[in-house]
Amino acid sequence: MIDLLGTWTLLSCVSQRGDKERRTFGDPPAGQLQYAADGRMSAFLMDPAWAAAGDPAADSFTQFFSYAGTWRREGERLTHDILFASQPTRVGTSFVRLIVPVDDDTIELVTEPEVSKSGQTYVTRLLWKRVAATA
Repeated sequence: MIDLLGTWTLLSCVSQRGDKERRTFGDPPAGQLQYAADGRMSAFLMDPAWAAAGDPAADSFTQFFSYAGTWRREGERLTHDILFASQPTRVGTSFVRLIVPVDDDTIELVTEPEVSKSGQTYVTRLLWKRVAATA
């Protein structure tokens, strides 16, 4: 079982809706995910092109999204309980992810499949690489 503690950087974020895939938060994206031993966590995801443009408005989930709260793990099932978020409707909710180890320092977090009103199944795959500790 891969240890999640520490800081991770976002390598890719791909949303799949039915048979269509779309990269979100840029290609490549920018992002940071942190897990602390006390059960706290924070996540920041951003499209670098959005930041470079200087547009103060953001389309959450494709340009900028941040949240923090607590985390818990049950095997390869990971839950983020959201206490703070850049999108207020997410406060008080939980994100559930499946942890797919790629190697000792890379993981893919996969959202639980959801079905839209139109009947399409969608999932998002976020690829994260552990940030090397510096002395």
